[in-house]
Amino acid sequence: MNTKIINSKVAAVFFLLSINIFSQTWQVLPSLAPSPGRYEDLWFVNINTGWVVENGGDKRILKTTNGGASFTEQFRLTSADSMSFGFRSVAFNNLQLGWAGSTSGLLMKTTNSGVSWYRVDTTIVPPPIGICDISVVGDSVFYGSGRLNGPSNLIKSTNAGLTYENIDMGAYTNYQIGVFFLNKDSGFVAGRSNIISEGAVVCYTSDGGNTWVKRYRSFIQNEHAWNIIFVNSLVGYATIEKFISGSGNVIKTTNGGVTWERLTVSNVSGVNMDPVGFANENKGWIANHYLSGLWQTTNGGVNWTSIPVGNSIHGIFILNDTLGYACGNEVIKYTNDMVGISDPVQTTSPFRNTLEPNYPNPFNASTKITYKLVNRMTVILEIYNSAGEFVETLVHGYADAGEHSVIWNADNYPSGVYFFSLRTDAGNQFGKAVLVK
Repeated sequence: MNTKIINSKVAAVFFLLSINIFSQTWQVLPSLAPSPGRYEDLWFVNINTGWVVENGGDKRILKTTNGGASFTEQFRLTSADSMSFGFRSVAFNNLQLGWAGSTSGLLMKTTNSGVSWYRVDTTIVPPPIGICDISVVGDSVFYGSGRLNGPSNLIKSTNAGLTYENIDMGAYTNYQIGVFFLNKDSGFVAGRSNIISEGAVVCYTSDGGNTWVKRYRSFIQNEHAWNIIFVNSLVGYATIEKFISGSGNVIKTTNGGVTWERLTVSNVSGVNMDPVGFANENKGWIANHYLSGLWQTTNGGVNWTSIPVGNSIHGIFILNDTLGYACGNEVIKYTNDMVGISDPVQTTSPFRNTLEPNYPNPFNASTKITYKLVNRMTVILEIYNSAGEFVETLVHGYADAGEHSVIWNADNYPSGVYFFSLRTDAGNQFGKAVLVK
């Protein structure tokens, strides 16, 4: 579940000390060093006990029992497993039963509060494609949604993992991330429609995933819905991520997901809207996972203000009106206590891949697109025209860390502006190519 304006410690100290220490603030937890990759997701079962999963240089599951004052490593992927997997999601039904998933299909389970973790994806037939987000209901219901970059599946268990069902979501989505169930049968998934022209989509089921209805379609081809949450049975929010530049957006429902309203986050630079968390119907936070800080609303998403703490935030977990956590390159806490001062912001995200400008540009007939990966991961490189319409896929599959290049031959396409989108497990980037014949 389920950003870089300040760049110095002096500014961070000024920010923290210039506010009333008894007011609610977001502060970096000094108990965890900045991740060489990213802390991807986090989950708390009470105000003190929670878990954080990490991806990047270290691929770990960490636990706190004192509200983030200290963390203990509970599990670390072996060197061999870390070449193929990295943690992306975590959730707990209760203090004992928990889950951790990856975009590559790894699913871990614990039944003793994380003292021991073991793989369960190897027992699921067919095996999971990816577990980008997790929703749990009660003491025994689990839903795992994926995946970023497709294809899409929903993993389900209603008996605490004694048995599982793998639901093929290809008839509804081809790019699926967020999942949120209101009860064991009624829930939502968020992603991109299987029909390209429908763009971002939110799907609803009332029978535990057997059948689905598309409740929201943006009809903007170059975007998808990412994280989705409900504050109560009526009010819910989801973030929108795009492949082409523009204003940030969230969508909101006030009637239980029957209809959705699109809201603009006009002061957000960039469009990689990712995590979302709300304390009540009106007060909540979102983040752009390639930038620093959070954006906060106190009027249900109508207006947003920047909060310059945290970097590359990818997970938000809100416990109540006065307590919450978020994670990215660091773990930060929403509290009225001073938790210590550390460097809250880095100038760049170490987990970010690099997409180079194509060469030559402008070009006639063919151009070279180069990208660099920080880890082995899934890669999809696609071309869109200036209207945001899909043109063709250049790369779709796993690629090792390092530099890669591909030649796009545009002999069959008319002159004009084209966008190339690099979609990976670390997020999305895009560039612009000009074809002149």
